[in-house]
Order: sequence, then structure tokens, then C-alpha cells
Amino acid sequence: MIAVASDDFRALRDRIRSRFGLYFDDSKESLLQSRLQARMVTCRAQTLGQYRAYLDEGPAGEAEWDELASLLSNNETYFLRERAQLGVLTGTVLDHCQRRGTALRIWSAACSTGEEPYSLAMSLLESGRIQPDECSILATDLSPRVLERARAGLYRELAFRATPPALIEKYFRPRENGFSIEEPVKSMVCFSRVNLLDPQATARVGLQDAIFCRNVLIYFDRATQLEVARRFATLLPPGGFLFLGHAESLMHATDLYHPVVTSETVYYRRTSHAAPH
Repeated sequence: MIAVASDDFRALRDRIRSRFGLYFDDSKESLLQSRLQARMVTCRAQTLGQYRAYLDEGPAGEAEWDELASLLSNNETYFLRERAQLGVLTGTVLDHCQRRGTALRIWSAACSTGEEPYSLAMSLLESGRIQPDECSILATDLSPRVLERARAGLYRELAFRATPPALIEKYFRPRENGFSIEEPVKSMVCFSRVNLLDPQATARVGLQDAIFCRNVLIYFDRATQLEVARRFATLLPPGGFLFLGHAESLMHATDLYHPVVTSETVYYRRTSHAAPH
């Protein structure tokens, strides 16, 4: 059994929170310890103090932070998740952008293995209202490992549990180990690594019409949630759209967004209030 000193544990937990925004409270201590110990075995660290030194001083420290980011991220997802929001995208969002007469710009801010941005692309194509070259979808994540899988575009059956067979046949090709995403859907999505807590990285994303950041803020504490929401606001024009997961809310938390509540979903419109930079 690898020794886990409480002071070292709390110090590393705080480093993870500061670097990635991921917050493991006391109720999740055993979960975090088990994941840390898996990496400690790989790095041949007998104590958390040794593992912290490896992260900070070892020649492979930055690569190990990448491995830790992949291990700590929750990457469970599937195609066409929260379909009511996809209906808002192909209706209200497209109406807004087509009145303006410019290409649609979307950021999938925590894309995991790619199901979300590819779902956005498929939904837009299925609407019949937009051509592939009239939309750009930037898909980013913290984990290099899941981005590699997203770029490959190969998926197993579990990812299609909410996908009609006709769409699978239209946009995917059967492979020996699953299904691969096909053009033009794949060409509509560009993948990149972005840490949502890095202000320079998020600033480079540029102005967007809609941001999807679903089922991510639940892993942040409230202060970090609001900081990320403020950064999103700097990238949305007045009237721009923010989509969160159904368990996440900015209600009564900030004047930078106006919540829109429908019978099926909730989303947010950027207000005209100035966002801090």
C-alpha cells in the first residue's frame, strides 16, 4: 500500500484545483486517492511527497500533468445528448446568425472524445439550413488523450444509445471495432487543447456565436464556475448563446447572462453588461 500523508494529499489536491479547476471535496477523498495512487505506481513514487516532486521537478513532470488531467477528467458521453438544446441550435441560434449574415462560430469547450461537437455538426447538417463551409466548430478539452480519440473519430455502440439508426447509416462507416465518423461532419470540427482556467488559452479561442460547456462546471467550485462564465462572456457578443448541462445553473449568479427557460431546456443569452477582462 502506497503511503498517503494527509498534508501532502491536501497540497496536491489544491494544486489540481488551481491548475485544472477540478475540485475534490472531502467526500471524494477516497476517489482522488485511488486515482493518484494509480499514477504513483506508474511513476514509482512511494509517497505523495515523492509524486509531487516528480510533477514539479522530474524531467517528465509536464507530461505527467497531462496524464493526470486525462485520468481525473470524466469522459462519459454519447451522441445527441440533451437533444432539446440541439433544437435551439438549429432554430433560435441559426435564426440569430443568419439574420446577421455571417458564418456560424461554435465552441465546444469540453468536447471529451468528440461526441458533442460531431453531434452539433450532424444536427446542423440535418436541419438543411446550413452548408459545411458556413459553420466552424472549435472543439477543445483539457485531456490530450481524449482529444486524440476525438480526432480519430472511431466509436463503439454505447456512444450511439440516443442516435437513430438512419443517422448512423448516413454519417458513419462500419469498422471492425465500431463506427468511424465520415465527411463532411469530420471536416466541420477542429480540435485543440485548452485549459478553461488558462486566460491566454481561452482568449485565443476568439469571438463565438455559441458556446457549449455542458457537464463541466459541476466539477468546479462556485468561484471557479463564475470565473469561467466571465471568460466565456468575453468571447460572446451581446445576444450570444451559452449552453450548460441540465444540472448546472447560472441563475441569479451573474448579470452577464439572461437565462431563457423553455418547456424542454434552459440556456443563456449574453447580456450587454460589460465583462471583466
